[in-house]
Formats: sequence, structure tokens, C-alpha cells
Amino acid sequence: MLDNRYPCHNVTLAAMPQADDAVWDKAPAVQLRETQTGEEPFLSTELRLLRDDQARMLYVRFSGQDDEVHSNYRLHDSPIYRQDVMELFIADTNDLTYYKELECTPYDVHFDGTIDKRDGGQVLNMDYDIAGWKTRTHIDNNRLISVWALPYDAFDQEPKAGTHWRFNAFRIDHHSTRGMSLQAWQPTMQSTFHVPNVFGYLDFVG
Repeated sequence: MLDNRYPCHNVTLAAMPQADDAVWDKAPAVQLRETQTGEEPFLSTELRLLRDDQARMLYVRFSGQDDEVHSNYRLHDSPIYRQDVMELFIADTNDLTYYKELECTPYDVHFDGTIDKRDGGQVLNMDYDIAGWKTRTHIDNNRLISVWALPYDAFDQEPKAGTHWRFNAFRIDHHSTRGMSLQAWQPTMQSTFHVPNVFGYLDFVG
């Protein structure tokens, strides 16, 4: 597996997988890094992805150490990125000037929007809402685990074997004494996540 390519395997499931289901063993584990330096973060975060073409669902699992939760938002599409959050940026049409931003807090509050850079700026549009997006997030013994189920209907281009999307994955973690950790699968080497030219590849394999 190349460092910037993730093989997303097709599985057939009876229901949304649980956090500890054995099916996750079929999904390669990758680690998030500090986005500004590429170094190993103080608290680790692992990412795995699978898909079910029959159920038409993309499944994501974030699993990370967490010793202090900062998350007060409770309303959908609140600015949850100001506190603890897990994120996916997905360019499902492979246009790096227009991509989807999906976020979830440790308490399963969602944020979904699109980022438009086609005119050279950066515009956040909030008229994009994913019907049927489910998340199950919990913290136990200083470990945060979040499982996402994203319906194919949420995307402009569906996952198909032999194709790919461009994407990146992130985590923001706050701590009262250590400060804020910005983590990314593909580090941007900047203080912002919005650097689409570093997005990796989500390869849909059989």
C-alpha cells in the first residue's frame, strides 16, 4: 500500500458494523500524523475504511487515544471544528477545487458542507446535508472509537471497483495543558486542513 493510497475493500454486511467487529480486520489501518510537521502525535489516531456495494454504504472507523474530551456543541452544522472533532474531506468527482467536508464530534454531532475553491477563494456552502448518515461514537478507557455509515446517495460519483476518490482524514484534539493537536492522514505541512493538492487516493478494490 502506497503512503498516499488507501485500498477500500468491498464487503457484504447484514448491518452497520460495530466498532469491534472482525470485519474491520479486512481494512488496512493507517495512522494520522501531526499535520504541520508529519510527526507522530502525542495521542495516536487510526483510520480504517470499508464499503458495501450491496447495501450502498461506505463505512469509516476512527480509533484513537483520548484523555480529555472538549465538545460542547449539540446542534447539527454548528462550528464543531472549534473543538474535538473527526473529519473527512472527500473530492468524490476528483475535482480538487470542490469537495465535501464531513465532521463528527465525540457525541455524534454532525457537520456536513461543501468547499468551493473554483474561483480561487474558499467558500463554505452549508446547503449540503446527508440523509441517512449514521455515526456511533463512544469513549471507553481513554479510547475514542467512531464508526460512520455514509450512503452512496450522498455522493456525486459512487464507489465502483477500479475507480478512486481523492480524500483526506483529520482529527482535532484539545487538551487543557498540551493545547491543540491537528492530525491528518496526509499532512498538509500547514496549520490548515484545506490543502487539497495533498489529498490521497481512496482506491475502490474488489
